[in-house]
Amino acid sequence: MTFEIWFAYLITVLFFMVTPGPSHLLMLSNSMAHGFRPSLATALGDLSANSLQILAAGLGLASLVLASQDFFTVVKWAGVAYLVYLGIQKIRTAGRMPSAASGGPGRRSLFLQGFLTSAVNPKAVVFFAGLFPLFLDPGAPLASQIFILGVTYIVVDGSFLCF
Repeated sequence: MTFEIWFAYLITVLFFMVTPGPSHLLMLSNSMAHGFRPSLATALGDLSANSLQILAAGLGLASLVLASQDFFTVVKWAGVAYLVYLGIQKIRTAGRMPSAASGGPGRRSLFLQGFLTSAVNPKAVVFFAGLFPLFLDPGAPLASQIFILGVTYIVVDGSFLCF
């Protein structure tokens, strides 16, 4: 993979990140509600799900998801249902501060929120399955190229989540 191809991919990822999705909004919400440090678990959950999606795209599984319209629809509606659930939870707890005894949700819960929000987001599956091939050189080893593209995505997404 040439530097020019990698740089074009980086610019594409940056444009992708400029429009915040559910994971970025969840991170912002959790940071405002619980503070930045505890919310890092949300970012870690999101990035963990992204890593699995990158691996799936690299193995060609994402193309199977895209080929099966029924499965893609189920994943999409599962994502909608989970986001509605999160929204209802936020509305129910709006204006209430966590008691000092409870300390708010644990890091495990925040991690799970981040992981599930990203895992059921069909936008990520489409991104990895649809755009990765555009930046791959079939004449070069694919594993190293997918690794470079994946690490680039994780670093950029992690930066956006934290900032």
